[in-house]
Amino acid sequence: MSAFPALHDPPFVPDLNACRKAARAVRATPSWPQVKDAVRPPGVGIHRSRPPLGLLLYGAARDGRLVWRSTDEFALIEPPIARGREWASSDAGRTWSGRLARWWDHLMFGLPPFLLLILSVPTSIVPQVGTLLALLLVCVALLYIAAQMTLGLVLRSLRRMRGTSEDSARGLHWTVVLFHLSDPAKADRLLRAALDRSQLLTRDNIRPDVAQGTHALMCLEHAITTVEARRAVSAAPSATGSGPAGSGVHVVLDGGRFVPPDPGAHRPISFVPVLLTGTALVVGVGGLLTANAEAAACAAARTCADRPATWIDASTWLIYRMVLDDAGLTPATAQARIFGWLMLPLGLTVLFCIVVAGWRQASTFKRRQESTYAHWETTINRRIRVLVLTVLDIERDAVTSAVTAANGQQAEPDTLGGYPIFRLGRLGDHGTEVLLAQSAQGIVTPAAMMLTAERLIPVVQPDYVILAGICFGLWSRRYDNGRQELGDVVVSEYVQNVDHRKVTDEDGSERIVWRGERVQASTPLLLALMAATHGWTGRPVHFGTVLSGSTLVSSATLRAHLRREFEEASAGEMELTGVYVATAGRRCGWIMVKGISDWGTGELTDDTRRSASEAAAAFIVQALTVGTLPVPP
Repeated sequence: MSAFPALHDPPFVPDLNACRKAARAVRATPSWPQVKDAVRPPGVGIHRSRPPLGLLLYGAARDGRLVWRSTDEFALIEPPIARGREWASSDAGRTWSGRLARWWDHLMFGLPPFLLLILSVPTSIVPQVGTLLALLLVCVALLYIAAQMTLGLVLRSLRRMRGTSEDSARGLHWTVVLFHLSDPAKADRLLRAALDRSQLLTRDNIRPDVAQGTHALMCLEHAITTVEARRAVSAAPSATGSGPAGSGVHVVLDGGRFVPPDPGAHRPISFVPVLLTGTALVVGVGGLLTANAEAAACAAARTCADRPATWIDASTWLIYRMVLDDAGLTPATAQARIFGWLMLPLGLTVLFCIVVAGWRQASTFKRRQESTYAHWETTINRRIRVLVLTVLDIERDAVTSAVTAANGQQAEPDTLGGYPIFRLGRLGDHGTEVLLAQSAQGIVTPAAMMLTAERLIPVVQPDYVILAGICFGLWSRRYDNGRQELGDVVVSEYVQNVDHRKVTDEDGSERIVWRGERVQASTPLLLALMAATHGWTGRPVHFGTVLSGSTLVSSATLRAHLRREFEEASAGEMELTGVYVATAGRRCGWIMVKGISDWGTGELTDDTRRSASEAAAAFIVQALTVGTLPVPP
């Protein structure tokens, strides 16, 4: 929504007298002939598709489409034609005034022939001239309907071939169809208020659609009543011309990028129900008049065999005449034959309209399918699934508690691939899904980390795998003159395997040649975790090489040996090599986030385990919430 306040909240509804006064002011402007085509565009024939301006303004005020300040400053907006059905079924569109505005075109189209057909029934019983007058009335009604349908279809096709930006604006966007103000300095304020109103009405009455694109308000230039106001709209900060050649449409946006809608994916407006209803009415009334004429004629001949002398037979015969068949019936009167001749052009018109409507529906269905699947593909592919792996119960509980505290969802136990997992819900604005699994310690047993991760990853299909829990530190402030304290968090920039080694004798002493790989963690995860330290107020986070081996280090001698051999190492643990091996060759990234619970010299306690696990879990939640984790390609 725009930061500019709406003119009236809730929308102000002027009375009918005020609307009629405003209409007189608009009609008095020199630009009224152009404005009339915008606010009351031509209908399917010679009539206008909207009611008189005063009544139109009053109806629009009642359903919220009139942005009103005074009789000298107001704007009338209309919803996209392509979303007309949804608007018509909404609370705002179901008012009597809204129905009148929408159905005015249909009333002007169907009411005259309907009245002619109704009038023809009592006219037919008038002595001597009744039959001739009734036939004349029905013929006029039939010709009117056929001409209107044919002319309307041709005109719409020509407009579509021209493809003006105004047609696209009214069809796919909210549109300002009347913009009247006496003070041009207030143009931008009125435009922003109209944009706010259109956003409010869309949110409350029209559901989101995959073909919609960016919400924008289109202001038709010839809907602006004065030359001064047109100049002010062209220069308004919130308005942008839709083309260098001057297309006559100003795009009103509240900043941001513009994504155009998909015209072919919008549901077309169907005229088939109205067409079939009118055709059925014509056949019904024509059948009644034909049956009366045939019954009178065959009464004198004392036989009605093979003649459409009943309403059922006459209506059936007229329907068959649309396809040049007679259903085995032969009329004897000139009135019936004329009706039969008129059925052929009516039938061809109906068939042509149905074929066009069917083609448009099929094309729209295909485009909407494509748009829907493209939307699903984009939405689903932008979701991120993270598998968090732990070993100890205290590590598992720390992760579940941290995620629950962030999203309010309790851990849901489940089973995948024969392994128990916990579904922890989603985190962050991007909806990162978090799952948790637990393994045995180390990597060398069937229940240990390597086989557990290797079997879980194909069924879980995570985008990223994070190893959480506890580790021992190698940069102790107390023992190593480093920067680490118990409870700090360590993130693996590299993993160094310390299990693979060669042991030889050299000059009577043992010599170890380290052959384990030194591998960098997944770059997207590493960079995302580095970015997550921005604004982080928890325990300090250290990035560095992590030693990973199957030995539980609780010896000052072994720890000192590891520090001599791997001076750059920041911590050590037992499962990271298994995670790296399990993810090798797969599309998921991996990294380790663990808290320092001890220094590898035997001082490990439950309290240090708990505080280290909680610190690591808190930082994992921070990283998954801030939204720096990229969507994998």
